Amino acid sequence: MKKLLTIIGFCLATGMVARADHISGGEIIYEYLGKGSGEALKYKISLKLYLDCVTGRELIDGEAYIAVYESGNIYPVKELVIPLTRNEQVVMSQTLKCISNPPNVCYILCTYVGEVELQPSTTGYTLTYSNCCRTEDLVNVLNPLSTGTIYSATIPGTISGSDAPKNSSPLITSKDTVVICAGSYFAYSFEAFDKENDRLMYEFTGAFDWLIEGELGPPPYRVLNYSGSYSAASPMGEKVKIDPDNGLITGIAPERGVYVITVAIREIRGGEVINTHRKDLHIRVAPCTIAEAILPPEYILCRDSIVFKNLNTSELINSFHWDFGVPGNADTSNVETPVFNFPDTGQYRIMLITNPNQECSDTAVSIVKNYPGLSANMEIMGGCINNPVQFRDKTSPGAGAISNRKWYFGNPTPIEDTSLLADPVYTYSQKGTYNVRLITGNTLGCKDTVTRSLVILDKPVLSVSNDTLICSLDTIKMKANGNGLVRWFPEYMINNSSVPDPLISPDHSTMYHVELTSSPGCVNTDSVFVQVKQSVALKMPADTTICLGDSIRLNIQSDGYSFIWKPALSLNDPAQKQPVAKPFSDQTTYTVTANLGSCEASGDISVRTIPYPKADAGPDASVCYGSSVKLQASGGIKYIWTPVTGLNNSEIADPNASPLATTSYKVAVYDIKGCPKPSFDSVKVQVFPLPNAFAGNDTIMVAGQPLHLKASGGTIYLWQPSAGLSNVNIPEPVATLSSDMTYIVTVSTTGGCMAKDTIHIKVLSTAPDILVPTAFTPNNDRKNDILKPIPVGVSTIEFFRVFDHYGQIIFSTNIIGRGWDGRFQGRDLNGGTYVWAVQGIDYTGKKITKKGTVTLIR
Repeated sequence: MKKLLTIIGFCLATGMVARADHISGGEIIYEYLGKGSGEALKYKISLKLYLDCVTGRELIDGEAYIAVYESGNIYPVKELVIPLTRNEQVVMSQTLKCISNPPNVCYILCTYVGEVELQPSTTGYTLTYSNCCRTEDLVNVLNPLSTGTIYSATIPGTISGSDAPKNSSPLITSKDTVVICAGSYFAYSFEAFDKENDRLMYEFTGAFDWLIEGELGPPPYRVLNYSGSYSAASPMGEKVKIDPDNGLITGIAPERGVYVITVAIREIRGGEVINTHRKDLHIRVAPCTIAEAILPPEYILCRDSIVFKNLNTSELINSFHWDFGVPGNADTSNVETPVFNFPDTGQYRIMLITNPNQECSDTAVSIVKNYPGLSANMEIMGGCINNPVQFRDKTSPGAGAISNRKWYFGNPTPIEDTSLLADPVYTYSQKGTYNVRLITGNTLGCKDTVTRSLVILDKPVLSVSNDTLICSLDTIKMKANGNGLVRWFPEYMINNSSVPDPLISPDHSTMYHVELTSSPGCVNTDSVFVQVKQSVALKMPADTTICLGDSIRLNIQSDGYSFIWKPALSLNDPAQKQPVAKPFSDQTTYTVTANLGSCEASGDISVRTIPYPKADAGPDASVCYGSSVKLQASGGIKYIWTPVTGLNNSEIADPNASPLATTSYKVAVYDIKGCPKPSFDSVKVQVFPLPNAFAGNDTIMVAGQPLHLKASGGTIYLWQPSAGLSNVNIPEPVATLSSDMTYIVTVSTTGGCMAKDTIHIKVLSTAPDILVPTAFTPNNDRKNDILKPIPVGVSTIEFFRVFDHYGQIIFSTNIIGRGWDGRFQGRDLNGGTYVWAVQGIDYTGKKITKKGTVTLIR
């Protein structure tokens, strides 16, 4: 009886609240801290509770109660009371501009933290927290109004290994918020980090329901009753899965509503599961769309082309950029549904960017497995009427094997003009053009079709060498291509007239004919004209002049077949007919030898070079903002400056430059020595900004007391007038005055730029004091909007504080010139009387402390 009362007493102390729909998820996390007292092991225990933002805030408990059960024992070995250490609102940080009809994704995350010492156990421990109640709008749970929550964590025992209890929970690193739109693809990560580097496996599991209200006990705990087609393994339907290796939840979201999901993370060490960590969360599916890019995980293509499209059809998407992952290829498109042909079989990583360079841009990637790449092809041999034509199947099967084919020979007259053979023969009885079609299929189920136009003539196809030019001393090879018997004539200076490629060596120009016979009555003829030359023609261009460093093409005219130029050092290719020369001496003579077989001719051309003008833009210069400097170029007789911005004349050697920012000016210099082109040089004019002179804010001082001035903005200072100042050449002189004074400080920089500022000092014949107004009107009219202390002869404000009617500090500062705007924690306070206190130190080191009241007028 005593043990039963202990359990019931603990349950009643768990802080269970009255019926309220506010729990939106939670988990228990533990971290191994090392040895405790004696043989005990020490752990940090953290409970995370996710509450509904609307109803949960008023139901936050200051403490949480966790029962610790040793596995196999029905009574708790520890009853922990851990305090609330953190209370934060977790909201969706994603830009809602990129979501149509955006939902309000919000949790209140309460974190309770404590420590516990546990003796090593063979079977381990279970940490349990229970509360009521879950949110009432759960879609995937039966009777959500009667459901509660149990969150638990297990600490492994030594039965899983001697070091197994020295374990910490996996830490889920992903954000707790995600926008999921009904009927849209989504991805939500539960990926975790494991301190002991255990292998982690992820799966959906059932969320725990609480026991009968007012009771708590050891595991096992009962699972929620899921509704309809939903289950512990499919809490969001069959279209939503979790990756067991990385915890990524993906799929097509179900209808709108709230869904409870629970993820179990198994810790695997040495091939054995030593622990299972659990977290559940209520996920809201909203009637919205997201401007995101969504692609299937992979595509499998039987061919090299496909129509791609974004799986998301949100109206917020207005532009697209596709990259099909083909290195060094024009593989991008900006159309919504592009068609792309991949150049080869293999795998490609494609990428889609929606709304590129816009605020609502998103990126998706996928893998295209472009195989087997079935490609139908054919070869046709022959083509004369009444002569058999040989067809050959040249289909590339890709990754599979050819399993079927059918030929259509394109002859409309016969009833049947098809064949299932790989290499059929077919005879056409009439001349004409026939569209031959081959349909092939492979063992992977891919099909492809190829169509060729076949021209049936009354003679075979024949091609021969082009007409040519040879030297009378040489021998060349002829070439005839065609299927059949070949005969050349006349049989003049030819080694064999019955082969397709005979050698000929005519001593004068000759027309050679060739005859091709593929079958009886199927004959074709062609001819080749061989022009014989006794010498090589060569015409050289006139000598010329260029600028030193420039290039020139040597345009000769010749009927030679090969060329050799000398000297070769300054030529891009000494074997070209018309090479490009870039001579580097005053004058170079190039000689060329043109060859036509054994015939050759030579000639030369001289190229003279003139140096470019020696341009000098002068030394770099500097100038203060708003001033000018004279530039000075030399080296020629004509000058053109760019850019023209800031120049009084861009076509003289020495223009005045007054740029508004640091500028590099480039000058083109021309001379009359023979090179018609200019040379260039640049000069940089650095513009120094004027100093931001600041003499300090106007102030009030007491007559006869020292006032420490403080100027800024430069490196050199001069105060005027000098009356009353300790030093006029430092930024922070001390002023001692008996009457009002206005000082002017001139601030200069090391670059020689200067600016001025003034400070007005009002001198009072009174003791040092701190003045505070008796009323102010913070209505943003820029008149008496801020309540701030006015120091007179005071060098430092140690504090200025404003208190409300309860003595709470609602404003505090120690900065002169800063004051209270009538607001507290971001909201306007009501009009009325408030108390203030101020303390400062005058220039003699004496403290001044004052208190009073002020009226805030609205």
